[in-house]
Amino acid sequence: MVDIRFVNSNLYKAVLVAALLFFQANVAVAARTLPAGDLYFLAQKSFYQLKAAPEKQKFRHHWIKTINMFSKVVDSYPKSNEAYRAEFTIGKLYEGLNAVSKNSKDLDRAAQHYNNVSGKYSSANLSDDALFRVAEIHLLKRNFASASTAFKKIFEKYPQGDQAKIAQQKYKSIKVAPKNKAEMATVVKTKRPKPVAIAKQNVQLKRASSIATIEDKKKIVAEFKEKTQKPIVKKASQPASIKPPNKVLVKKKVAQPAIKIKTAKKAPVKKKVLRAPIRTAKKEVKIKDGFGRGYLYNPKISKRKQIETPLIVVDAGHGGKDHGARSASGIKEKDVNIKIAKHVKTILVNRFKYRVVMTRKDDTFIPLKDRSKISNKRNADLFVSIHANAAKRKSAHGIETYFLGTSHNERALETAARENGELVKSVKDNQVQQILASLITTTKINDSSRLAGRVQDNLYKSSKKKYRGLKNLGVKEGPFYVLHGADMPSILVEVGFLTHRKEARMLSQPEYLYRLASSIAEGIHKYLQDKGPSI
Repeated sequence: MVDIRFVNSNLYKAVLVAALLFFQANVAVAARTLPAGDLYFLAQKSFYQLKAAPEKQKFRHHWIKTINMFSKVVDSYPKSNEAYRAEFTIGKLYEGLNAVSKNSKDLDRAAQHYNNVSGKYSSANLSDDALFRVAEIHLLKRNFASASTAFKKIFEKYPQGDQAKIAQQKYKSIKVAPKNKAEMATVVKTKRPKPVAIAKQNVQLKRASSIATIEDKKKIVAEFKEKTQKPIVKKASQPASIKPPNKVLVKKKVAQPAIKIKTAKKAPVKKKVLRAPIRTAKKEVKIKDGFGRGYLYNPKISKRKQIETPLIVVDAGHGGKDHGARSASGIKEKDVNIKIAKHVKTILVNRFKYRVVMTRKDDTFIPLKDRSKISNKRNADLFVSIHANAAKRKSAHGIETYFLGTSHNERALETAARENGELVKSVKDNQVQQILASLITTTKINDSSRLAGRVQDNLYKSSKKKYRGLKNLGVKEGPFYVLHGADMPSILVEVGFLTHRKEARMLSQPEYLYRLASSIAEGIHKYLQDKGPSI
């Protein structure tokens, strides 16, 4: 007789397994139905979150989770533009993981994915960068022959690439040792007849004597003496009158073209033609400083170098009738912001020699929509807005950095609503999200995220030395109107909560404000100096 309970239990298990398989299949289908851009964006978001969290970087599973997200992009859309960028980033992640794990297999995996970039997507602009990373990995593993081959391939295959010159220099600096004695003997044989200087021949004699047998050494020494002594006697016996005419002829031939070359270089017409368009294109000379146009500050360097240096817009949040947040003791956010912004400007100009435009330099009200217009008119490279935070919960504390993006985080939306002020009172939240989402570009997100990560990391590490209880709230996305109008990478920095008693007290101290400003400026400088390609 069949036990009904046993049948029911087996039936229940079968139904449960089928349900789980169906759920997994739906999830897989849903993942595949996401466009390549969206799938890549989710992976990219995970990447920047990992980079902004030093604690997460200590554990392998966090790295693998992000790697798997990029692997989905490659598997789902192998021929897409996102796929080759994902391959490059996977290599980058495995390199970063190796720095933590010290596992050589992670370096091998990194090299494998970099090779996929240069092999499968050879025409893409990250191919030379990927090949350069492969060469660097070979150097790290002391595989000099492979490194030399990789560096040579870079400047031969990608002569116009940004890694070509560096690769050529590295290739010349690598000395690949011969594999066996036979190769060494051939190297010596090919080089022995050519030298003229006695010093070089002595070196070759030493090399030859170390390879030859004891019986052959006497013959080699005898031959060497004959070869070195005979040319010297001949040169000494030649009449001195023959040499001067040759020297005079050489001087005349060299001197005449040299004069022509100098006169060609000194031609003033060429210099004027080359410099004029650079000045007008790079620097908005016609714009006058003032309200709604910003205030330009140049470093004390030559005008030619000024044109080539990046231009950074430093925006002190709020001002004038817009006081921003307030502390219990009466500290106004607009005052904190302008003090930090002025320090940031001074450090960027004097220490790092960048050009800076301040949206406001005193207690003036400037509408949000006009702040980004200033940066666009000035053709700026970066836009950095400085703010102090506030929250209903008085226990809320910490520093955070935002870049433009849609968000479902309640606190991020609350912060954005407060900073956006009256500008969004007439627009519903879902409409705000849609408008902002349509304005976001992939390149802007990439660079803004990277800038936010650099500034946040530097800001937290430096400020924690002064205030041990400081909390790292990380890098976040938010629908900030002051950021969405800027055409360049843009971030909004929240330096602390005025509604938190301790942080408000810290934000009232001039020394701490300068520390914050110095950290922000250093973060900006590190971002600009980072020559690695953005993913």
